[in-house]
Amino acid sequence: MKVLLTGATGYIGRRLKERLLEDKNLQLRLFVRNERKVRDKYRDRVEIFEGSTFDTESLRKALEGIDVAYYLIHSMGTKGDFERLDRISAENFLDACINAKVKRIIYLGGLGRKDTASKHLLSRIETGEILSSRPESIQTIWFRAGIIIGSGSASFEIIRNLVQKIPLMTTPKWVRTKTQPISICDVLEYLIQAKDLDTKKNLIVDIGSDQMSFKEMLTRASKVMGLKRALIIVPLLTPRLSSYWLILMTPVSYRIARALVDGLKSETIIQNDNARRYFPHISPRSYEDAVKTALE
Repeated sequence: MKVLLTGATGYIGRRLKERLLEDKNLQLRLFVRNERKVRDKYRDRVEIFEGSTFDTESLRKALEGIDVAYYLIHSMGTKGDFERLDRISAENFLDACINAKVKRIIYLGGLGRKDTASKHLLSRIETGEILSSRPESIQTIWFRAGIIIGSGSASFEIIRNLVQKIPLMTTPKWVRTKTQPISICDVLEYLIQAKDLDTKKNLIVDIGSDQMSFKEMLTRASKVMGLKRALIIVPLLTPRLSSYWLILMTPVSYRIARALVDGLKSETIIQNDNARRYFPHISPRSYEDAVKTALE
């Protein structure tokens, strides 16, 4: 099997690359903007194609002979009209995959409903719809995840820093919003198994652990860390003020903080049971276990 991995230098992509390289029955190709970002130790184990989803010729070359293509590209933290850029990127990728006779696209997006989603989440949903729009020509497996718990992820670093630094937190009202976090380890397992899944139709697969609020995530993380923490909800904190509050206390940029805050204003919960139906051997670990693993 020949596999193309986009977003290979990003948070998910770097970890997925390691897992894919464990499989001796596949040939891995990376599609990156900057070849120099790929560490030297991988260069004799992968094919590297430099380019962009906005450069259709580089995309065409990268997809030649590919069976399965992972799409891990998104615009969180970027300036400008990210919705339009996301649409163009997804449309170019879909067209190029079909022209190259790729058998399957695997995409990781976000949980959420279109009627309540933030701009960034709405763009992730639209990307999934574009990639799934030609089922007669190519199959797409579209995973949707909420907050991903793993060392170095923006969401987890916010949780870790808030819990470690602030014994008494004055928090915005969005901490009551329900979500379903998931360990990075489980996300990777779903993505890995999807390349070999025995099905011909398009799938939307919602993944996550138990439902909880962001407030519960903070209090349960504090117990894992052995810390006593209290939260007081302050309704007057606007998304802008909340974002400034996050960048003061955590190592994330304003754009990423604002995107995460906007996303937390609406529920991100599982809408289908396809994870259980199609991936019965994966049992997502508890939130506490995910936090422990990330801390380690």
